[in-house]
Amino acid sequence: MKEDRDDSACETETCCGEENCCCRSCCSKEEKILHLAKCAKHELLKEKMKKHFEAKMGKKLDKIAELAVDAVLAHMQHKKAEKHACEKLEADLDAAFNS
Repeated sequence: MKEDRDDSACETETCCGEENCCCRSCCSKEEKILHLAKCAKHELLKEKMKKHFEAKMGKKLDKIAELAVDAVLAHMQHKKAEKHACEKLEADLDAAFNS
């Protein structure tokens, strides 16, 4: 979310992990404090939303998260096996060319 402030002086550099962060020296301490307060408000709102999602959809989201993690782990295993197969092929080809 873009806040109502002039980003032209601060460009797009970030320093606190938040988009449109105003922590550079070109910003006044008042702008930094106001931005920090806005970030805190957004973080608190996100935490409150998480609680509501947990209460309303927690079990369903747990299942979705589990399925997603299982899929990522399977993908990583596949990539690892693929890399191993490529390394073996490379070694075998090197051996064939050098014999």
